[in-house]
Amino acid sequence: MVSGLNTSSDLNWLITRNSSCYLLKRRGVNHHFSTDPLNPKGLYKPRFQGTIQRRALSVQENPSGKGVVMVYKKRANQNKPAKSLNRVVMNRNARRTVRNIKQFVNKQNYRNDLKNVVLRKASALLRAQRIKNSKKTRQSKKKE
Repeated sequence: MVSGLNTSSDLNWLITRNSSCYLLKRRGVNHHFSTDPLNPKGLYKPRFQGTIQRRALSVQENPSGKGVVMVYKKRANQNKPAKSLNRVVMNRNARRTVRNIKQFVNKQNYRNDLKNVVLRKASALLRAQRIKNSKKTRQSKKKE
């Protein structure tokens, strides 16, 4: 990634679009995928590519298995990529998590174009955790 205070995200995209470590091409598929941790959709497009944007927002699964982690870029430390990320763990319940993400985006005016994408990803992760945690194995009754 080209980092600097005076470079625009468009210039960063033009420089890195064909030679990014996050670029993932597949045979027989017309569009490219991204493995960028700040890319909420997984598509290799400048709108979703979080490393080149000044403000990026994504949701990841919590390593503990309960809840999600909201990852976003801070305005400070833009020239220090490792220090520019902020992680917020949200592990109360699904409705509260979705409400908190909405409030963060709306109150801080933080990338409204990514709001629905991040909300969909968060609800899908929470739904998958609910199904995984609620599965109970049946024990077959032995005939005596």
